[in-house]
Amino acid sequence: MSDGTRPKVLVLGAGFAGLGAARKLRKAPVDVVIVDRHDYHTFQPLLYQVATDVLDPVTVGHPVRDLVHTQDNLDFAQATITGIDLDARTVTFDDWDPQGYDYLVVGLGARANFFGTTGADDHAFPLYTLPQAVRLKQHLLTRFEEAAKRPALVDEGHLDVVVVGGGPTGVETAGALSELFFNVFPEDYPSIDTSRIGITLVEHGDRLLAMFDEGISEYTLETLTERRVTVRLGERVEAIDADGVDLGSGERIAAGTTIWGAGLQPVPLASELGVELVRGRVPVDEFLRLEHHPEVFVVGDMAVATDTRSGEVLPQLGSVALQAGEHVGVTIDRLERKHADPRPFHYLDKGTMATIGRQAAVAVIPPHHLTLTGRAAWAMWGAVHLALLTGGDSRMAALTNWFWSFTTHDRPARVLIHPDDED
Repeated sequence: MSDGTRPKVLVLGAGFAGLGAARKLRKAPVDVVIVDRHDYHTFQPLLYQVATDVLDPVTVGHPVRDLVHTQDNLDFAQATITGIDLDARTVTFDDWDPQGYDYLVVGLGARANFFGTTGADDHAFPLYTLPQAVRLKQHLLTRFEEAAKRPALVDEGHLDVVVVGGGPTGVETAGALSELFFNVFPEDYPSIDTSRIGITLVEHGDRLLAMFDEGISEYTLETLTERRVTVRLGERVEAIDADGVDLGSGERIAAGTTIWGAGLQPVPLASELGVELVRGRVPVDEFLRLEHHPEVFVVGDMAVATDTRSGEVLPQLGSVALQAGEHVGVTIDRLERKHADPRPFHYLDKGTMATIGRQAAVAVIPPHHLTLTGRAAWAMWGAVHLALLTGGDSRMAALTNWFWSFTTHDRPARVLIHPDDED
């Protein structure tokens, strides 16, 4: 691809930020290489639908090499990053030769932050990667298959679930579990009395979806309660084991599954960028550049970026990551093709939304903060996420599965597949 005479842009991470940057470099006189340890891009907002049997993994994970087919100056390498040497402008890998760069775009994302909760590393199920979503799906289906043979397990909390965190991930997952457990599984598992299964959402704060106003938080609480989700506000999870969680109040909730949606922290490589982390993330300037290294850009969940208009720290959202990555791509293009100075990053808030389950969602649309709930917000949520999915095949698959799930209360992806099993 590269003849070695053009500047090389090395993009670490094939998330929203990395792909956003690469796409905006389509016309730039540079050679772009995306590196990721997986050969697919993950659409993280829909991971909970993989875990709850709505969508197949391939719908949410799109091959990165598809982009290579349509962009002449782009290449991809599947490799695991082990180190970054800023002075030498070199990135090292455990399974590939060291790679130099003229520009480096670091969008390695984040990982679950368990905040020191005892047992969380071993027993909680985070929902940040596609393998984690598949692992949770397999775990839930296996639990129900076991209880179908031994119904007495239901009274021992074998099928009960605790969801930790009242943000979008926790709310969306709890709502999807309610639909799965109480509307789909009763027909799949007639020997199980699903009315005895408990789904509990635990939130340390005093309300759900704290990024929205109190009216939306109240609507979310009422909707989840109607759907048989027990919400515990103002509670902290102290410890997690295979059979349940211990709360800070001293109460214990028996549960065979604990799902973690309570926070993120940077990947370990963030500490190699030579700056003091802020709130656990890498600080960048108004151009999304690393201090003292204008050739290095840090984007996505890994970066702590400030909105240049409001002065507020931007949240760890896919929309922020995508726009930040696109801005970096435009910046490099301006420098190399247009020989123009970079412009500060301005985030355009196109709205915030979350789904609570079938025909129930919340949305706030700027600039006048139009608030939607119920079916209207649910339809808008579906349209927006369908448009953002990478690849026409993924959009068609998602639309088909959503339509089938909506019209039949069925989940087309609820099959157990163990790759190591022999025929």
